[in-house]
Amino acid sequence: MQSECSHQPYYQNFKPETLNLRLFFPASLVILLCLYFVQDSQAQGTTIPLNGDSYHMFDRFNVKYSKLLPRTHTAVKPYSRKKVAEYAMAITDANLTGNKRFKYNHSYQYIENSEWLEDTVIRSKKILWRVIYPEPANLFSVNTEGFILKINPVLHFELGKEKDLNELKFVNTRGAELRGYIKKKIGFYTYLTDNQQRNMSYVQQRISEDPEAVPGEGFYKDFKETGVDYFTARGYVVFNILDAIDVSFGHDKHFFGNGIRSFFLSDYGNNYLFLKLHTTIWRISYTNLFTEMTATYDRGGDQLLKKKYGAFHHLNFNVTHWLDLALFEGVMFERENHFELQYLNPIIFYRSIEQELGSPDNAVVGMDFKANIARRFQLYGQLLFDEFNLSQLREGNGWWANKFAVQSGLKYIDVFGLDQLDAQFEFNWARPYTYTHNTLGTSYTHYNQPLAHPLGANFWEILAQLRYQILPELTAKASLMYAIKGTDDATSNWGGNIFIPNVDDNGSLTVQQEFGNEVTQGIKQKITLFDFLISYQVKHQLYFDINVVARKVSSDNPAQDATQVYGGFGARLNIPYRSYNF
Repeated sequence: MQSECSHQPYYQNFKPETLNLRLFFPASLVILLCLYFVQDSQAQGTTIPLNGDSYHMFDRFNVKYSKLLPRTHTAVKPYSRKKVAEYAMAITDANLTGNKRFKYNHSYQYIENSEWLEDTVIRSKKILWRVIYPEPANLFSVNTEGFILKINPVLHFELGKEKDLNELKFVNTRGAELRGYIKKKIGFYTYLTDNQQRNMSYVQQRISEDPEAVPGEGFYKDFKETGVDYFTARGYVVFNILDAIDVSFGHDKHFFGNGIRSFFLSDYGNNYLFLKLHTTIWRISYTNLFTEMTATYDRGGDQLLKKKYGAFHHLNFNVTHWLDLALFEGVMFERENHFELQYLNPIIFYRSIEQELGSPDNAVVGMDFKANIARRFQLYGQLLFDEFNLSQLREGNGWWANKFAVQSGLKYIDVFGLDQLDAQFEFNWARPYTYTHNTLGTSYTHYNQPLAHPLGANFWEILAQLRYQILPELTAKASLMYAIKGTDDATSNWGGNIFIPNVDDNGSLTVQQEFGNEVTQGIKQKITLFDFLISYQVKHQLYFDINVVARKVSSDNPAQDATQVYGGFGARLNIPYRSYNF
């Protein structure tokens, strides 16, 4: 049986003598080995922030030219700048050409990742005071034999109005990012912004719900009654071992999959501490991700928040130039002041370890695929098993612990032959109670937010996106989401709220019913959301935006019914557009 969920503040149970020093010795050995092997290795590139334009451009090239260009793996994000730069150079070497928009996107990848283009000099036409914007993508740059440094401001200002509400909505983000390399052996990245914003009412409602959290962020303070104030901080170091293994350590988020959503690991939640080993050899890409996360907690005064841990494996195999198959496994667990060392094994099956430990943890397994077809289409999908019993499934009795999720998707490049008009369609389906476990510490969550899909579990949804690059600098994007989710109230547990443990303090099941469970059970909630964005890129990574969002909720509980319409405009520099599609 699982350990009971404690409601006492974490710091009251903390004792210095309980620190597990077993971790010191293997960690020291790993560091020494890394320092030994890195002596003759070149630094691996830092990564491109998630959700930027580079990702869509890269995926387009991969769908259209996968048979002409080197093999690549796209299921593990963020992408390294070195990988994207090498792909751009391969397009040049293959003599692939196109219209102005093709050339613009190809050039964009060169400009964005100039540190990996040693034979290409990319200089700005106008350099202010000889130091400001020496390169089109970087405000300040140092490039000497032993040191590379690139510094950029990060800005986002947006102002908008929601129908039937008097108060203005706004985003006010200021900060900076820097990346660099020391003697081409160690790379580093830092991103820091200060943010104040007042979101649409449905986002504000999610922030104020229990558990409270700003989507995608961590600690926050109230700002002007209905707004929030928070810092965003990311940073890591990265180096390469034996030319095949990239090692990175720091604070960031990751995404596994080829879709809009991920049932394995998404970037919806807050950043977390991680150690990542990424091995690329032959046709294989293998990722080991070890993390320290924050358990679900109640907001209040200063306190030491309780820790939880995660370990993940993702193995991707290029069957051919156009087909990828992959396996995934992960485990969430809680220990008192230490990582479970057995989960550090990079080539073990986590479920076998979890069983030998007495089955106290939350292990999941899955598989995903990607297939590029006819230089126009990409089929992709995911299948995740949280808990699964085949005999119970054959009975068709709706056993509560048969917990799994399915994704299927299609990308369509150059729709109806119209260049740069791209569409994507995706279907996601998750059984009730998926991602839940016996305690809050072992649920598939971090810092009061889901680690995978923002809707949690007990839902199905259809997503559609249409993106058209009208001019090289002008892009329009429309997104539509329709979902039906089964929700819970204060006295029920139908499997939609993944923050409710499966058992109570007495070890009794908290599920509403043991059999007869089906997707969208409970209080049905129909969600329709439309998001339209038009962006004009004045200079590299400087955008002017106009956006419109409309959202409607219809529920079995009339108190949950709502309709919101928002229109806004803004400018952003070196920061991707953030949408709240839930």
